[in-house]
Amino acid sequence: MSFRTHGSVAIQEEGQILIARIAGPWNAELIAEYQQLMHAHVVALAARGPWGLIIEISGAALCPPDALERIRSGAREHARNWRRACTCYVIGPDVEGYRITDRIWRDIYAGVMPVEIVETHDAAVRWTAQQLATPPAPVLQE
Repeated sequence: MSFRTHGSVAIQEEGQILIARIAGPWNAELIAEYQQLMHAHVVALAARGPWGLIIEISGAALCPPDALERIRSGAREHARNWRRACTCYVIGPDVEGYRITDRIWRDIYAGVMPVEIVETHDAAVRWTAQQLATPPAPVLQE
């Protein structure tokens, strides 16, 4: 069963960093839209080298299990085929689900790529730039 899209997404590139601003709560339909919007960026970024993703969440950091599975499979696809090196979430204290969802996000990327959760855009840019400056060995496990 398909539902109307819940939440919103905007994407922009800053060098080898892709920034996705997602307002939640969201559903699998929004994640499908987000993945479609990202595709052209991902192809261009991967052609230039390893890249990092910053996901800035506002509103609520809540979504159903089917959306989480789409996020997990997208991360694996990007790590395997599109040179995504890391992911950093920006979840400030004003976001519903702040700190409650940390374990969920970390579990999604475990064995796939480095992940960090910070409270500000500047902290996310610093962490992501550091990861890209010294890319670790791939951690994707089959």
